[in-house]
Amino acid sequence: MASFKEIKEKFDQLSPQGKEDLFKEIYSFSKEMKLFLENRLLGGKDDVFITAMEKETIGKVYKKGIPGTPNGKVVNSIIAKARKSLVSTWTLIKLEHLAYRGFIEFLNEYGGGPESFDDMACKHLEAYLNLVKSESKDQEEKYKIFQEVKKYLLDKNNMYTDSLDDVFESATGISVNR
Repeated sequence: MASFKEIKEKFDQLSPQGKEDLFKEIYSFSKEMKLFLENRLLGGKDDVFITAMEKETIGKVYKKGIPGTPNGKVVNSIIAKARKSLVSTWTLIKLEHLAYRGFIEFLNEYGGGPESFDDMACKHLEAYLNLVKSESKDQEEKYKIFQEVKKYLLDKNNMYTDSLDDVFESATGISVNR
């Protein structure tokens, strides 16, 4: 596989029309590439990622008819694509929020699930809490968010919550007190 440097040198050798043609091909390569370029160059397509996450998590758990099972690879892919597209930090917070809640809701609603769901719920809860801690400058707002998460965890009191409680307490310093 060629290095970035080799590719860049070849790109620099293209005529202006050649660069434009290549850019059109790159733009048309896939839906993901279009979204990536639109976000990087125009901004503001964060809602596409949020909609995709809602559909993959909560949308599957509470789907009418036969419910679906959230796919951890798809969830992680949505977050990775959003990061690469440089979405706002608040969009990343919303994505992590939907991710951890989707896995918790599935475990709570159906009394279990794939073994990895507990780990995925913990991973995304921790990412969510860490993003809130680092991005929310208002201490009162941060405390309010942490209290909402604590209440949510208390409402989901079942055998799957022990590890979530540990993650919450470790990330926030606030005890769940079951």
